[in-house]
Amino acid sequence: MRGKIAAAIGLAMAATAVAVIVTGTTDHPARVMRVSGPRAGTEARFILLARRDSNRCSLRPADLMSYQAGRRLQGSCCAAMNRARYVHQVASLSRYAGITQIPADPYDIPAGLAQRLIIYQQTIRLTPAQQGIYRTAMRLTPEHGPCCCHCWRWTAFHGLSDYLIAQRHWQSRQLATLIGDLNGCGGSG
Repeated sequence: MRGKIAAAIGLAMAATAVAVIVTGTTDHPARVMRVSGPRAGTEARFILLARRDSNRCSLRPADLMSYQAGRRLQGSCCAAMNRARYVHQVASLSRYAGITQIPADPYDIPAGLAQRLIIYQQTIRLTPAQQGIYRTAMRLTPEHGPCCCHCWRWTAFHGLSDYLIAQRHWQSRQLATLIGDLNGCGGSG
C-alpha cells in the first residue's frame, strides 16, 4: 500500500515538474514546448521567477535576436516582483490562451517568441488609421508605451501590438489592457 501511495505522489510531482504543451494556429504549425517547473501564477512559480534575472532593461532587441529560441527571459527588470500583481497578470493573460503570440506569463517569455514579436515590429506596416489605434492604446497604458524603456520588451510588444491590430483587428482599449498585463518591470503596477 505504501509503495502505491509513494508511486502516486511521485507521478504527481513529475507532472508538476514538466508539462508538455502542443500549440498552433493556422498561420503557425503546431509545436511542442516544454515548460519546466511549477505552473504560472502559483506561489512556487512566483518564488522561482522572483530570483531570476535574465529579463533586463539593458537587453537590446538586436542582442536578443542571437539567443537560442529555447532560452527563457525570466524575472523582472526594474523592481522586485509583487505576488498579488503577478497572480492578477497571469489570470488576466489566461484569457488569451488561444493566441500563441501572447505570452502566458509576463515574467517568463521564451526567446523564440520574443524574436518573432520583434520581427513583427520590423515587418508589419500599419495603415494611418491603425497607427491611430496604436497611439491611443499606448496613451492608455500605465507606462504610456509598450514598456517603461526602449528595451527588448518595448520592441517585442510594439510588434505584438502591430500584429493584434493588423491581423486580429484589436482596438485601443483592449490592446492597452493587454499591454498593462504584460508589464514585466516588477512592482505593484
